[in-house]
Amino acid sequence: MELLKGRWTLRDLVDFEALLGREGGTKADGRAMRESVEGMEGAEARRTGMRVWLEDRRRGEKDLPGEVWAGARFLVAALVLTVMFLTGVGVMTGMLDRERMGFHVPMVLGVAVGLQLLVLVAGFLGWALRGRFSKGLGFVRGLLGWLVGKAGGGKMEWWRTLRLEGGRAWEALGWNLLRLTQLGAVMFSVGLMAGLLGCIWFLEVKFFWESSTPAWMSFRLFEVATILSLPWYELFPDLTVAMDEVHLTRWVDGGLDGRIDSAATWYPFLFAAIFFWGLLPRLLLWAFAVKKERKALAALDFQAKRHRELWREMMGTRRVDTSEDPRDGVLVLDVGGTGLKEEDLRGFLLRRLRVNPGEWFEVGVWNVQGEAAALESFRKAPAGVVFLAEGWALSPPRMNALHSQVRSLAGAETMIYFLVANAGSDGGPAEVKDEEQKIWRDFVDRLADASAEIFFYEEDRV
Repeated sequence: MELLKGRWTLRDLVDFEALLGREGGTKADGRAMRESVEGMEGAEARRTGMRVWLEDRRRGEKDLPGEVWAGARFLVAALVLTVMFLTGVGVMTGMLDRERMGFHVPMVLGVAVGLQLLVLVAGFLGWALRGRFSKGLGFVRGLLGWLVGKAGGGKMEWWRTLRLEGGRAWEALGWNLLRLTQLGAVMFSVGLMAGLLGCIWFLEVKFFWESSTPAWMSFRLFEVATILSLPWYELFPDLTVAMDEVHLTRWVDGGLDGRIDSAATWYPFLFAAIFFWGLLPRLLLWAFAVKKERKALAALDFQAKRHRELWREMMGTRRVDTSEDPRDGVLVLDVGGTGLKEEDLRGFLLRRLRVNPGEWFEVGVWNVQGEAAALESFRKAPAGVVFLAEGWALSPPRMNALHSQVRSLAGAETMIYFLVANAGSDGGPAEVKDEEQKIWRDFVDRLADASAEIFFYEEDRV
């Protein structure tokens, strides 16, 4: 299916959360979802299956929340970019000294370059210290939520859900917001350059500096120009200012030395400084935010409780009546000693979990003799690990310890199957009570492990 080759987008995510919160999964075609994930496991299977569910639910829907959100974001982005461009133009033209029809170079450098660098450094410091001030910045989330609610016509349940849960989805929204702010900063720099270019084209302007300490000021201004020129000096040496040019552009006795064209001296350097120190860093941050947003969306694992409930609803009735053979080599850990025999559960493992048991151990809290022995067991179990336990015997601390041990040794991609079965009066496997199933589901949901699934023993019904 071609749609499975595409990426998740924020529009997809908004639609998914809104539709799931509104109607759940009861109206979707579980068969298509199950067929789409054949041969997949873990987060990859969930991303694919959830995408199939989303496309199924989208059919026939109009004015989907994702479409509304995307349209509102486009309008906001267009407004922000326009305002920031005009602000940049206004700031540059506002610095023109109309009495002397010229630009004061230190002022232009301070506002067009220095102020932008100060904002950029402040942003990095805020990012580095965000943990300390996160409580005080809660109003930002509230303001963003209000804006999203207005843009989406008040339908913002999906926003509240993502905000409260955090995770990859909320991270993707954050990077998307950063993209918008960086584009706004880019357009501010473009506006500065456009304002400067317009003044040069349509007006006869000068570039000058003045100071009551001319010797000190000229040397400092030359130092600043030299430092700012470092990124491009080797490639574009003409876009720099020499020391004698700095001296000759000092405003003195009501004018400038007529031996030098001050505009030709300063404006190429100012254009380059604004580009390399204002526009280019923001473009790089924008590209970084795009990459991080895509990475967050590509890493969606759909581990929230509602996601796992939908997954179980769509996949829980799966029977393997396909030509695909069960995968050989699953390590079965009988946690706490259920007394259930391999021969009694082999058929269920083959039919429901589609795995063929290899090694079978009875464990308490797994205390391996050494990591080498454990790793060797995992090497012989390419299909993953099965935790076999009785419904009434869940001990969260013990099971958490066992889960952590397996994850640390086998890695994040190894499938872990929780198989819960009670021991019947005849010593064979029996079904698990409804209340016990709920307790186990809640426990596995809290693990938030994309490569973990839970199965409950069921007797064959013809």
